[in-house]
Amino acid sequence: MKKSIRFSLCFSAIICMAVTCKKQSSGTPVIPPKDTSLVNLSHLNYLYVPVTFPDGTNAAGVWIYADAPNYNLTPASGEGYTCVDDVSRAALVYLRNSKFSSDTIIQSKAFKLINFLLEMQSSNGYFYNFLLTGNQINTSGATSINNPEWWSWRALQALTEGSTLVKPKNAQLAGKMDDAVNKLVAVIKTDLVNLPQTTKIVSGITVPQWLPAGSGTDQSALLILGLIPYCTSTNDAIMTAYVKKLADGIALMQQGDATHFPYSAFLSWENTWHAYGNDQAYSLLKAGVFLNDTKYTSAGLSEVDNFYPWLLQNGFKASFVVANSGSGVQLSSELSYDQIAYGIRPMVFAAIEAYKVTGLPKYADIAGHLSAWFLGANDASQNMYSVTTGRGYDGLSSTTNINVNSGAESTIEALLTMERVESNPAVKAALDKYKK
Repeated sequence: MKKSIRFSLCFSAIICMAVTCKKQSSGTPVIPPKDTSLVNLSHLNYLYVPVTFPDGTNAAGVWIYADAPNYNLTPASGEGYTCVDDVSRAALVYLRNSKFSSDTIIQSKAFKLINFLLEMQSSNGYFYNFLLTGNQINTSGATSINNPEWWSWRALQALTEGSTLVKPKNAQLAGKMDDAVNKLVAVIKTDLVNLPQTTKIVSGITVPQWLPAGSGTDQSALLILGLIPYCTSTNDAIMTAYVKKLADGIALMQQGDATHFPYSAFLSWENTWHAYGNDQAYSLLKAGVFLNDTKYTSAGLSEVDNFYPWLLQNGFKASFVVANSGSGVQLSSELSYDQIAYGIRPMVFAAIEAYKVTGLPKYADIAGHLSAWFLGANDASQNMYSVTTGRGYDGLSSTTNINVNSGAESTIEALLTMERVESNPAVKAALDKYKK
């Protein structure tokens, strides 16, 4: 009796297994887990364009504009269709991507963008900015000429940060990157390093005259970010001292304090603050660690502590102008719009760096709150970055209107932000809390 029961049970089990196996083999395929990453490279990949230079070099650029509703690829009128300003930052998106070390497609895109930068360096060491249709370099436009300008500092940052990442994968390319950096550093030493540390008064505000564009703390911040990796790898004492000189100029442009407008903000140029490229606090936090000097760290933290919460409470600004008639710094004029990704990303980076330097959770919270601007926590309560498509939208124009074009800068700055947020779980948690 027991034997027959055991036989029946075993036979039934076999039948069930057979039926189960048949169901699995003939059913719908297993769906892989959904990718929940904030970083979607789809639109940047769409903007990415192969470039062959007249000398035969295979490189790549990124289209400057993509206009809604069909996101037609569009050049910048009279300037070119791709530029060092955007290509440098696009290269950083791919270089910083979590899959860079293993994904050969991402590596290839980064390498070809770097080739573009190398081709755009001029004989004097500085970089041209725009490439015209037909792949001729724009050598004469005011926004493209090979002078000490934004686009050379952007190339510097991409090349110095990228060199150590590229070297294990492509030593020959890394060598070319280092050569280009050395060429640029040589002309910086000639043109900028020895400028006298003089000042002038603009509307009652004391401003430095030894920075790029005289008092350009925005450009100086970018220069610092490019020079720190270079100095770290070369121990160049002259350029290390220049990082300190730049940091001193930025610190001089800090106005107000915890209770007085503009609440420890760093002016961008002369008596003006603008949101775009506002990397001053971030660069000083990096410089404080690099130079082992807490005065720069403290200055950077002050902007994060005082100015960023004020913006979060009172609304983001596009720019403002200040003056000091003797009774303190006063607001002369301000613009609330357009608000752009390139104005938000620098503050997110600074707040994350403050969190990294101090370990204090409040900075992760500020960073997450700021980054939530991309996901609906803004004046229009609309997403300025689409996780679904990877598009960064070109601007917030009012409480009711956004510019849904999606060009290179907006998309790249959004992606740089999301990469940094996603690599910091506490910041990501704060973003999830504040997003709409």
